[in-house]
Amino acid sequence: MLDCEANGRGGRARATRGRWGWLIVLAAVVEMVLTPPGAAVARVKLPPASKTPVKAAGPGSVAWITVHADSGEVLASQDPDRPGAPASMTKMMLALLVAEAVRDGQLKLTDPVTTSALASKMGGSQVYLKQGESFSVEELMAALLIGSANDAAVTLAERLAGTVEGAVVRMNDRAKQLGMSQTHFASVHGLPPGPGQEGDITTPRDMARLALELVKFPEVLKWTGTKNAPFRGGAFDLENSNHLVGNVPGVDGLKTGHFHEAGYNVAATARRGGLRVVTVVMGAPTNKARFAEAARLLEEAFAQYVEVTVVKGNTPLSPEVRLPRAAGPFKPMVSQEVRLLVKRAERDAIKTSVEITPGLRAPVKRGEPVGNLVARVGDREVARAPVVAPVDVGRSLFWWLTPWK
Repeated sequence: MLDCEANGRGGRARATRGRWGWLIVLAAVVEMVLTPPGAAVARVKLPPASKTPVKAAGPGSVAWITVHADSGEVLASQDPDRPGAPASMTKMMLALLVAEAVRDGQLKLTDPVTTSALASKMGGSQVYLKQGESFSVEELMAALLIGSANDAAVTLAERLAGTVEGAVVRMNDRAKQLGMSQTHFASVHGLPPGPGQEGDITTPRDMARLALELVKFPEVLKWTGTKNAPFRGGAFDLENSNHLVGNVPGVDGLKTGHFHEAGYNVAATARRGGLRVVTVVMGAPTNKARFAEAARLLEEAFAQYVEVTVVKGNTPLSPEVRLPRAAGPFKPMVSQEVRLLVKRAERDAIKTSVEITPGLRAPVKRGEPVGNLVARVGDREVARAPVVAPVDVGRSLFWWLTPWK
């Protein structure tokens, strides 16, 4: 069984054409029920990586999670720690390693990469690379993230780490660094394991952690948000298998994945205004179901939550405060903008106050921390940010007359 992102015409990574918009909107309207944010979720311990393919979830038992991209706050979830096979979502980790290597100067997007014999023999979704052919890192990343090409994955992996095995080691090391404690990668492409082979395994929560890193790279979102693109100078057409792109407002990624035992998976992200949301759906029973569920989750998140600017950076805060022994009052200041994610119904209920560090006395130098800005909704604290002195705060002329203060 090959990677589901391949179709019946030679395994090309081509999205099924058709009008998906009305199906997604209908599903979003009909299924407007979410697990309440903050609901307790039972954690499961990931068993040792099995050599038997993970069984796909059946209808009605889809596992998913929705998170705020900036803070990582979980907005809603259902079985987010249930293990499953990521299939082609595995390529997200390879893409992250390549993007980080480019950022760190270890690779350039213009660097040529030569196709090996191993890469030229990859099946499933592919761009039909031939041994000895050379393409740039940028072209191969487009093939990887738009076309889900397995041959491009192997070619990039070999360029990144020398061997596929070396790349897998790096993928697992990076997963540990990101706190993906229930993830183990055994491949760079996510194809189903052969007899006696180890398979890739992860959870929606872990894939969301990975997605939060990927969305930090605008060039990655440029590829994952592209519906189709030319390859080989226009002789070949890359088509995005993520049907949310172009059909659900704001969606610009990230990656689909499927083979029979894994079910239908998708890691999706969308930005509307200043708010970016990530949702991961795993184990959906059909191709349509994964996109309908992901669309519903995104719409619910944007309908329920909003980002609010509590205070802009370098803004003096009222009222004035006066430290013991100080020559005069001053208005504390936050150095950076403070933004909160809150439920829409709570946006007008946010109250702020400044708490000065107990026991603090003048003198205080400019920029020195003097306390915290605290934001609350009712009695619930929702944010805390340090405040500093905007100027040097000197002692009063006769401070020595009250040394006990």
